[in-house]
Amino acid sequence: MHTILITGAGSGIGKATAIRLSPKKNTRIILAGRRLEKLEEVKSELVNPSNHIAISVDVSKKDSLTDLLASDKANLAEHPLVAVFANAGVGGPNFFGPGDRWKEIIDINLTGAYNTCMASHPWLVKAGEAGIECRHIAITSSCLARFGVPGLPAYISSKTAIMGLVRGLAVEWSQSGIYVNAIAPGWVDTEMAKESIQSQADILDMSYEDMLKEVCSVLPTGRMSKPNEIAALVEFLFSNAQRSIVGTTIDINNGSWMG
Repeated sequence: MHTILITGAGSGIGKATAIRLSPKKNTRIILAGRRLEKLEEVKSELVNPSNHIAISVDVSKKDSLTDLLASDKANLAEHPLVAVFANAGVGGPNFFGPGDRWKEIIDINLTGAYNTCMASHPWLVKAGEAGIECRHIAITSSCLARFGVPGLPAYISSKTAIMGLVRGLAVEWSQSGIYVNAIAPGWVDTEMAKESIQSQADILDMSYEDMLKEVCSVLPTGRMSKPNEIAALVEFLFSNAQRSIVGTTIDINNGSWMG
């Protein structure tokens, strides 16, 4: 049985991806995140729940990830690691001065993605040595890395840096059969997005429904993505359907940015 690691698996895109990938034959998923109870809830929704494991991990701490992957519970010696979705992240504003969230956001979104990739790399190499030709890493960036908005300098910086991280690792690892890419979602119907919209609504003294309409009105499709749409893109990247997409960031944003 092959293993897929998903960080930030307790909700939103990570949860949707785990649900989408769990029916695949010969697949077990490591659900990693901060809140074990949420991970266990997701695990209970997967096909063949007993095949999968839920483990609490702090991606901002590299030892947390290396210990996880080397653990008997992960058991990667018997179940090789073939794909990694580095999806853990936090959002929200930050402001210079007391209470600035710069370090928190950078530590989780950027350093957490780096730690996930680097801790996973030896295990992906071992899977290659065991005869698994193609292995994959996908990292979640954001459409805000393309154009930015006021009040989110840490979030935007972290998600822009993901694009550079992907290019750097792809140059190093592609020839060994490890394909590294990023995805850049726009508005996705998740709790994080709803909290952001509510926050904007509160600032402008608007209802949530009116703020949502305004957010969607500037999108060419007039709608937000569903988490399962993003999960479908990750599924494709992990499918071995192609071996030419590498070191790139794929935009999936309802036309909010067209490059």
